[in-house]
Amino acid sequence: MTDESAEGAFPDWREALRRLTGTEAAADAWRSGRYEFAHRLGRALASATTSGLPPITGNVIYGVWLEWGLLYVGQTADASRRLRDLPVGESHHLANTFPPEIWHRVVVVSWPLLPEARDLGVAPDLIGLGLEHRLQSHLKPLANSARRTPKGGWRPVDWARSRSAGARVGPRLGALFEPVLRLWQAAEQAPDESFSSEVCRVVLPSRLL
Repeated sequence: MTDESAEGAFPDWREALRRLTGTEAAADAWRSGRYEFAHRLGRALASATTSGLPPITGNVIYGVWLEWGLLYVGQTADASRRLRDLPVGESHHLANTFPPEIWHRVVVVSWPLLPEARDLGVAPDLIGLGLEHRLQSHLKPLANSARRTPKGGWRPVDWARSRSAGARVGPRLGALFEPVLRLWQAAEQAPDESFSSEVCRVVLPSRLL
């Protein structure tokens, strides 16, 4: 889509939302339908699967794609809560700007289950932050690449100059980062959810609409 066609789509988007919420009953149905979908997606990301995979808990790194490519990379020490809320957006900002109805793919990597995660001598929460920083700086996902400013604009993120905890611990995680990156890249190319395992889960949100 060109910039011109994207600009022209804005009135269509706004008008579609006006029609979807044009009466009190329609607005209530819109709210209910969106939450039902977000709830299904959250369960698909975090709960046990019908194919026998266990629930996802604890420390994970996760990513969200749109059709054109990687949008967001995040991490959490509480996967069960965070992954369920990710499409709802009550404590996570992503769904407020990029609705989960347009997400193309979500990947979750339970990195503590990888053998390379053992005996690193680093606290698990810090490992998660380090992996997040390394993936973001390596892949440069759009939603992580800028921060809001108080004046209503955006400033670019300079990962190389970061002094965050993740930036400080990231260089110590090479032995773990490499297998995480290989798994991440394979999951990005996987044709469907059958790629999923106990270590890595792939969910295609459009299949839940």
